[in-house]
Amino acid sequence: MEWFTVIEHYHRTSATINELVIGNEYYFRVFSENMCGLSEDATMTKESALIAKDGKVYKYPVYDDFDFTERPLFTQPLVNTFAVAGYNATLNCSVRGNPKPKITWLKNKVAILNDPRYRMFGNQGVCTLEIRKPSPYDGGTYTCRAVNELGEAEVDCKLEVKGGLSFFKLLMDGVPPHIIDSYMREVQADKTEGK
Repeated sequence: MEWFTVIEHYHRTSATINELVIGNEYYFRVFSENMCGLSEDATMTKESALIAKDGKVYKYPVYDDFDFTERPLFTQPLVNTFAVAGYNATLNCSVRGNPKPKITWLKNKVAILNDPRYRMFGNQGVCTLEIRKPSPYDGGTYTCRAVNELGEAEVDCKLEVKGGLSFFKLLMDGVPPHIIDSYMREVQADKTEGK
């Protein structure tokens, strides 16, 4: 509590004090003074004076809670892919939705369940299907399905598994897959005609 002098050399028995801060609480004390000096003790107000805020009362705005729920939406689709027989292949896509969607992977419209050849995982909305050492049999249409209580969404792609070391060697040499595919078909046709 700090004391400040607000009036000096005042001769009346009542006073009005101006320039008090709204919202603050004040106590007042009065000393008597004559030619000999100030009195030793002061008379102090028993109750404080609270300078009330008058005028408008601030009303806090009422905001509705924002609805963050969202049906599943794929933000990155699956891409048609070539794989080399015997070498792991991965399919990736990304999805968003709230509540978090449940992800199901399908091969040729049949759900992939408890098959050790496949490994499924997701992180931060990125869904991955790993196909372990695929064979040409593993080729087909793969679908990622995302479902939550607001709806569902699907994306799909085709996976073509090419067999043999020659395909892999050509791929590693930088030959585009469609050219390798065409070459392999020609080689196969030549073998068929040679029989």
